[in-house]
Amino acid sequence: MKKEKKQSSMVLDFENFKWCIENDFQVYLVPLLTTGNGAYKIAVRRRGITTDGLDYKEVNGRKRYSKETLSEKTFKNISDATDYVNCIYKLLRQKYG
Repeated sequence: MKKEKKQSSMVLDFENFKWCIENDFQVYLVPLLTTGNGAYKIAVRRRGITTDGLDYKEVNGRKRYSKETLSEKTFKNISDATDYVNCIYKLLRQKYG
């Protein structure tokens, strides 16, 4: 008997995702290579789109800075972390919107 693969339960809330893009937030997964067990954290970079994901970048003659923040929670695998990303979009919109 074949085991069924668990499908991701995440349904992208496009409005919150779009709001994050328009307000210059990058949300992405960061693998924790030091643990060696495939663990992940979620990173949020404010002004990350303008700076192309860098800590700073010169745009129109001015330095633009971005700041990365890692989640406190560590996820066991990539699918668990991906499922939680939708919540991050919603939390960012509630806090800064």
